[in-house]
Amino acid sequence: MLLNKSILEINGLSKNFNEIEVLNNISLSLKEGELLFLLGSSGCGKSTLLRIIAGFEQINKGRIFLYDKLIANEKKSIPIQQRNLGYVVQEGVLFPHLTVYRNIAYGLGNGMGKTKQEIDRVQEVMELTGISHLSQRFPYELSGGQQQRVALARALAPKPKLILLDEPFSALDEHLRHQIRKEMLSALRESNTSALFVTHDREEALTYADRIAIMQKGKILQIDTPYNLYWHPQTRETAKFIGTVIEFDAVADQKGEYIHCPLGKILIHQNEKYQNKHGIVLFRPEQFSLFTENMENDFTHFEATIVKIISSGLKIRLLLAVNNTQFMLETQLIPTHQPKLKIGKKINITLQGCGLFYSTK
Repeated sequence: MLLNKSILEINGLSKNFNEIEVLNNISLSLKEGELLFLLGSSGCGKSTLLRIIAGFEQINKGRIFLYDKLIANEKKSIPIQQRNLGYVVQEGVLFPHLTVYRNIAYGLGNGMGKTKQEIDRVQEVMELTGISHLSQRFPYELSGGQQQRVALARALAPKPKLILLDEPFSALDEHLRHQIRKEMLSALRESNTSALFVTHDREEALTYADRIAIMQKGKILQIDTPYNLYWHPQTRETAKFIGTVIEFDAVADQKGEYIHCPLGKILIHQNEKYQNKHGIVLFRPEQFSLFTENMENDFTHFEATIVKIISSGLKIRLLLAVNNTQFMLETQLIPTHQPKLKIGKKINITLQGCGLFYSTK
């Protein structure tokens, strides 16, 4: 996807509610056609940021630009209806007394959808979101997934510059969530609409985002691509939030290129030099393998003793001990290839790639 100019720019945004700081110095940009996910736990300020962009809340400090036009700062705020933004929340919030067609047509002209231009546009977004056959139904006649598709079509109908989505899939059951999410994101991609998503689902963000902004306690910890956030997080805090980690105490060598930990001598990712510093080294579970055949010599090989075995469907969790240090490793259970596992047995393990080192002293 070719990313063009920024359509949304937020500079130094802060927000307080009754002297309680909810957002602190938020800065981010969104490109044309980009899907940016705001990822964080409940109460970190994600939804508040979306409401501020939409115009439902005022800011205490900072500036917001939409296509280089100032839409909000401490002294001014352009009315919601003049921002040309789409907004989709968890449960769609459709008008119960209007048909699907009329719900989508709401906001176009007089809301009746009777001009040729309005009719063409409503039909276009219904086809895009796969709901043409539902046009004359009322919201109470729709499933949760269908209601969310109608809400997206309604948001797309006025051709907004940006669509804001506040956990639009969280109210759906797991199977339906995967299906509707795929369809709605496909519709956004096809229409080349920029979107800002709020989610607390790490897998969702890592799978579908162009970029992810990690939010915690009203601050953005890091904004980057899913790959860089997962494999090259700037802080230990971000590394642990974005995915599972296995960590050990470690000490960097004199050149700061390797660390020494219970697993041995390990190359580290960071360019910054950590000569003789103490810290923590992190690995992703995917870097470990019980299969040692045909592995390259420059991988790290070590022997561990099985302390405990926890089976769970197709996966098993092993509590392992190496050099008086214990750690948990989850792996796929493949009966035809997996070495025979039992408590007290020593097994060979291969570690692929570098570690993530964060100094503590």
